[in-house]
Amino acid sequence: MRATKATVLCFTAALLACFLRSSMAVPNWQACVNASATSLPYCDTSLSFEARIADLISRLTTVEKIGLISPDPDYSTCDMQTNAVPRLGLPRYQWLIETNTGVASACYGPQQCATTFIGPEGLGASFNRSSWWAKGDVISSELRAFSNANWHRDDNSQPQFYLIGLDGFGPNINIVRDPRFGRNSELPGEDPFLTGSYAAAYVSGIQQVDAEGYIKMLAYLKHYDAYSVETNRGHDTYNISTFDFFDTYLPQYAMAFQQGHASGVMCSYNAENGHPSCANGWLLNLIRTTWGVPDAVVMTDCGALSNMLGPPLNAPSGEAAAAWALNNGTDLEAGSTIWNQYLLNAINQNLTTVAAVEASIRRTLLAQMTAGRFDPPAQVSWTNISTSVVNSTLHQQVSYEAAAQSFVLLKNEGVLPLKAGQKIAVVGPQAIAQYGLLSDYYGDQVCYSGDFSCITTIGDAIAAVNVGGNTVVVQGVDVDSQNDTGIAAAVAAAAAADVVVLALGIDKTIEHEGIDRVTISLPGLQDMFAQKVIATGVPVVLLLTNGGAVAIDDLIAGPKAIVEAFNPAFQARALANSLFGLENRWGKMPYTIYPANYTAVQSMTNFNMSIAPGRTYRYYQGTPLFAFGTGLSLTTFTHSVSSNNYTFTVTVQNTGSLDGDEVVMVYHSAGPDIRAKVDHPVPFKSLVAFERVRVAAGAAEKLLFSLDSSVLALTNLDGQRVIYPGTHQLIFSRGNGVDQTVTIKI
Repeated sequence: MRATKATVLCFTAALLACFLRSSMAVPNWQACVNASATSLPYCDTSLSFEARIADLISRLTTVEKIGLISPDPDYSTCDMQTNAVPRLGLPRYQWLIETNTGVASACYGPQQCATTFIGPEGLGASFNRSSWWAKGDVISSELRAFSNANWHRDDNSQPQFYLIGLDGFGPNINIVRDPRFGRNSELPGEDPFLTGSYAAAYVSGIQQVDAEGYIKMLAYLKHYDAYSVETNRGHDTYNISTFDFFDTYLPQYAMAFQQGHASGVMCSYNAENGHPSCANGWLLNLIRTTWGVPDAVVMTDCGALSNMLGPPLNAPSGEAAAAWALNNGTDLEAGSTIWNQYLLNAINQNLTTVAAVEASIRRTLLAQMTAGRFDPPAQVSWTNISTSVVNSTLHQQVSYEAAAQSFVLLKNEGVLPLKAGQKIAVVGPQAIAQYGLLSDYYGDQVCYSGDFSCITTIGDAIAAVNVGGNTVVVQGVDVDSQNDTGIAAAVAAAAAADVVVLALGIDKTIEHEGIDRVTISLPGLQDMFAQKVIATGVPVVLLLTNGGAVAIDDLIAGPKAIVEAFNPAFQARALANSLFGLENRWGKMPYTIYPANYTAVQSMTNFNMSIAPGRTYRYYQGTPLFAFGTGLSLTTFTHSVSSNNYTFTVTVQNTGSLDGDEVVMVYHSAGPDIRAKVDHPVPFKSLVAFERVRVAAGAAEKLLFSLDSSVLALTNLDGQRVIYPGTHQLIFSRGNGVDQTVTIKI
């Protein structure tokens, strides 16, 4: 008999009386807390997790088993709440909490909205593993705090039913394959090694383990795999070679699992070579076999399973679609009810088995047990985390530090740092933007007011730092319209200023989930407006905020300085401090900025990385506007390299007058002799190591790179990593100035 909604709600942590007749709060969705459950072996903590799981599974009917891997249709199926089993004291559980940039949640109080970080591209630009780990620590602490306090999401008209559990979906680690992709703002960069390093550090910060062995929060990666087209998503398939899979589309996931120990993935909407990701046994089994994570949990993206009824798979029946996903390794269905409707019939038709259902249940329960859902809360130290941590001073500082290292100085002809006390005109649509400064998947509620009014604008942040000066903020033009009525006032303000900050870019009306760009130039009247501002002759700082790269072919020469700020979110203050030299901690470009005509010569649906004109810095054959890894500082640096076998010491000398951060990137490049004899594409160069360092003015710091011969490997046509005999080069670069090269003969 199906439980009613009222009955099921007695198995949520929101109604504590159903669990525990005391004033002690029980975390959301906590199991093993009422008499129906505590007397059963699956709640006996003296038994192993495997024994407890086996006991619970043995007590379930087939319908109940299906309910534990399927969304309860009484609630939002995209949020993926598995069904309760009231007779066994097992409550529902909500799986989907987004954690790519902040914990998707309602604000807990006026000053307690979840900490929202800058967009992941800015984090990628920092090249700082410590910052990425710290982000994971903040996110997991806040998610646990919300769960402990019986708090909820804010994405539904009845948020009290959508309680925050123990897992989060994020980071999103597809690469920035094409600048037009609508979800580039969710990604850390175009390089697999950089992206994988980000994922490994972020997940490690999330999945800390306490003294009793409980995981702080379960981290699930998005979107596995090769997801980077919004048009026709869910019914699209792309030809991807074995070479490109292992050279570009898989390495970051391997690093996230093998180094970061991620708990699982969300399989993506798209298909690869005709096989939908959520029914691609080869792809899903890589995680559990080749990468050595047999218990990894796989959940579909919202509706991905029902999409299998259409192209490219065109499953002949709901039963076939249900079986194909389960048999090929998917554990949880989100966003549709194919398993609820058809999986029992599929079992009866021998298209799949109860054993396959039980295998998925086992993986999902094991993950939850490692996070303490089935054990007494007092035994799990993470249940002591209170809501005092939410947007705390410490968490705000971690967010600020991440932002201060994210902005990329692309050009500076002496106009930066700005001097306080000047007449500064801040013009352009992004000068007044608030919502427009956020990346996609920023969370649910970021301001207690329910809007975005708590986000400091770039104009206001600059005005706050320009002490003793006069700051005028004028929008001028919209992000994307033909309205020119504000141009005259903005140009007049620019002409009357000592210096202009020209804040241009794109927002989520231009790029967003479901919306790819057609071109990569500035939309609307922004380019024309920029030319008028530059024509005033007043020194201009061009400031870009965006997710996907913006082609500014005609705007490189005119400005005295160019700054890429990505999606700074709440951190306009960190940006203003950087412009005025109060911070000198710039990052490096995490992706290539192509010229505007790139979109005319490169098909959006071409997933071959090396075919002309090529993709990313590793294979692009043209001249970029700004290359991956590019980045300047307000001070000057030099670097030198000494080596002892595969141990390299890099001395970074600050030759300028300001303290500052610098990033050293190490690339491998195969020599011409190797390129001449192999039968597969060879990247121009590939990132294999990096470190960030703080160097005082006039001082020097040493960085130690302890590498091994594996950094010389190339991917062959079979996807294997091979070290070829011949000439190899390791290039030590700062993204500006003279690179240092070490040649190695094998």
